[in-house]
Order: sequence, then C-alpha cells, then structure tokens
Amino acid sequence: MSSTAAWPPLPEVAANDHAPNGRPRITRREVEASFNNEVRNMAIVRHIGRPIGNALTPFFYNRGWTANQMTTLRLGLALLAMLLLITVPPGLVWLVAVLYYLCFIGDCLDGNLARLGDSASYWGKFYDGVADRFYYTAAPLAAGIGLWRDTGLDWPLIAGGVATAIFTYNDLISNRLQYFKLWMVGQSGPASYRTGKLLSSLENLNDRVMTNGFFVAPLLLLLPGVGLNWYFWSILLLQGTLGGLGLLGLLYLSYRTLSRRRKSKHAKGADPGQAGSPGLE
Repeated sequence: MSSTAAWPPLPEVAANDHAPNGRPRITRREVEASFNNEVRNMAIVRHIGRPIGNALTPFFYNRGWTANQMTTLRLGLALLAMLLLITVPPGLVWLVAVLYYLCFIGDCLDGNLARLGDSASYWGKFYDGVADRFYYTAAPLAAGIGLWRDTGLDWPLIAGGVATAIFTYNDLISNRLQYFKLWMVGQSGPASYRTGKLLSSLENLNDRVMTNGFFVAPLLLLLPGVGLNWYFWSILLLQGTLGGLGLLGLLYLSYRTLSRRRKSKHAKGADPGQAGSPGLE
C-alpha cells in the first residue's frame, strides 16, 4: 500500500455498535489494514510490538481511548518505573521490566489509535517523543541512585548522571542541528554536505545496537539478586559509551553540514530586522 493510498473503509455496522468516540467499532483486521506497508520498522517492532499492539488496539479504541491518553499513560508508567528503580529493594526490580515492556507496547498502541481515529497531529508526535525519551533519559541516573542506595558506593551515582547527561546532550544537539539546518536553508539555500556511506553505516549500526539493546536490557532486571547491577552496566554501555560515540558523530555531522559563512546582524551595514535567529551574536 503506498503512502498516498486511501485506507480501506471500515465496515458498516449498526447504530448501537459504535465506540464512545462515535466511530464504528473495529477489529484487528481494520487495524492491520490501516498500515502503510512501505514503512519498514525494526524487527523487534515488526515481530513483537506490532502484533501485540494490533491485538490490543480494538480493546482501547472501542472504549474511546485517544492516542494522547495512551501517551499520557505511558509517561505515567515510565515515571513509576523510575521511582521503583530508585526506591524498591533488589528483589522487586523486576517490576521495572514489566513497566518498560508495557510502555513499549503502549508506544505501538498510541500510533494505532492516532491513525485509526484520524487524530494524528504535530503535538501528538512531539508528546510521543517526550514519553519515549523520559524513560531512556532518566534510567541511568535512576538505576545509579538505586545502586548507591543499596551499596553506599558513590561511583554508580556519578556514572549514571554522566550517562544521562550524554544522552540528553545527544538529543539537544540533534534537535539543534535540525533547527539550524532549516535556518541555514532558509537564509542561503540547501546544505551541500551529504553523509558518506561509511558514516551512514556506522550511524545505522549504532542506532540498531542501541535500539535493540534498550529492548533487551530490562530482561537483566529479572536476574535474582544481581539484576539491577547488570542492568546498570548495560545502560552505561548503551547510553554512556555508544551514546558518546553517537554524539561525536553528530558533532562531526553538524560541523560538515553547517560549515557555511553567514553575515552577523551586528556586522557593519547589516539590517538587524532581516537577520534570522537563533545564535546571532
């Protein structure tokens, strides 16, 4: 199905067979028919997240749930998971793994609800990213606090904080690059730099390892007695080491993409009213 093709119409149903949102009730068949088959997701999404999410979508859709409500639920579950990492005894950290996988399935659900309810919006996309990023950003610090509480050692607290800072800064630079790239394009035309095959391959490999690693890491919390320790080391590797390498690659990409002269609004003869922002001295 192409990205411009219309979705198959929902089957006609009796007037009393409608969801609280006023639309006809759906089944899994309608959920699966609504996908753009040209979009290729990662294996863990295709083989785990999507099948479970598709099976659960009718339950929530037919009860009037919206995509943003599902995203809010995911954000609440992620917040609860972080509180548990910090406060629960080692024998109960497996609860965090349960909450993580509920968030993972919820991520598939809110996309389905937005698409089927024809309610996709820019805010919804932004809000979805907020919910996604909260867990991943806070996890190293929360796990470090949990280990510090259990062992009295200071280094997990410091290392977790550093990993969280790296992951946060990575996101900041990525979004800042996109913002400045759009600004540059509007001021002086398209960027001339194109990522080479080697850098693209390394970025893709890094992204895949991190994405799949994030999915597997919570399973370590199920290990009796040592789950939190192993989980902490895994996310240090993912967000500290691989995140740091990704940040270096992103800074290089930013340098190559934005290496173009511009005129400051403070330069003699420049019209401040015509100068764009941000970042003008």
